[in-house]
Amino acid sequence: MSNQYKAAIVGCGSIGQAHMQGYERLDNVDVVAVVDPLEAARNMYMTEYGIPQGYATVAEMLEKAEPDIVSVCVWHLLHDTVTAEVAAGPSVKGIICEKPMAIGMGRADAMVDVCEANDVKLAISHQRRFTPGWEKAKELVEDGKIGIPLRADLRVKEGLANWGTHSIDGARYILGDPVAEWVMGAVERRTNKFERDTAIEDACMGLIHFGGSLQFFIQSDLWDRNSDAGKFFIRGTEGMLHVTETVLKLFNAETDGWESIDLGLKEGDQAIGGNTNGAQTTELIEWIETGKESRGSGRIARDTVEVMMAMYESARHNK
Repeated sequence: MSNQYKAAIVGCGSIGQAHMQGYERLDNVDVVAVVDPLEAARNMYMTEYGIPQGYATVAEMLEKAEPDIVSVCVWHLLHDTVTAEVAAGPSVKGIICEKPMAIGMGRADAMVDVCEANDVKLAISHQRRFTPGWEKAKELVEDGKIGIPLRADLRVKEGLANWGTHSIDGARYILGDPVAEWVMGAVERRTNKFERDTAIEDACMGLIHFGGSLQFFIQSDLWDRNSDAGKFFIRGTEGMLHVTETVLKLFNAETDGWESIDLGLKEGDQAIGGNTNGAQTTELIEWIETGKESRGSGRIARDTVEVMMAMYESARHNK
């Protein structure tokens, strides 16, 4: 039987609610505290979810609530510093940090290092890795249904660090988490566009080359049609996949055109939300208890950050 875990949420905004909905699905997790400098935000969470403790600072929460698991749901540029502070908490065993993991490789690598130094398991909330369409697509690729994967086409909007991180990370997950060998990027910034606290591009695109013949092509904010963080096409030597979180289609020599793959979904099933956040928490707990690394570990997620940062660097250096 699994142990009982105490959880805390840092950042009482909308994304923290998604984490809360995940925790509510788990009998072995009790959310005991929230942290936010804004008293009204803390009180809203405490009232709505029946959370007993609220704190203005991470330090006070760590001292008094003694959580086992902490969700880091603050804005992008605070991920590394908050993760480092939480990882130093003597009671903390695991952290779920929101995506994007970090802005910059120094920040991402520091997060991995500080968690390893404190024996804390770090997961990044690329929760779409737990959706049935992506999981089944990974299985079909591993079973050789499209032969050798050659290309993934990704089309997103709302910024590379916002939606693009999900899409790049998802294609990597389905294709076995390959590590990029080189990246070419083109970036346009004509306005003062921000995504939360981070200055972002108006549009960009990138070609990402992995080992062998595998490449990704990503467009961000260039075309609205079929732009979705959870949707992409994957082509192989012997077939193709059309992938979303809840719809999966296969085309190969054995199918009569595009074949819809049964994912076992029922009417009303969610694509993402409490279900996927609950699943990633369950896998984090398994990692804590058995040592089996989560599919969303910080070690894996930092490679997605590296792809995005490489696109920016390629554009900056014109090469």
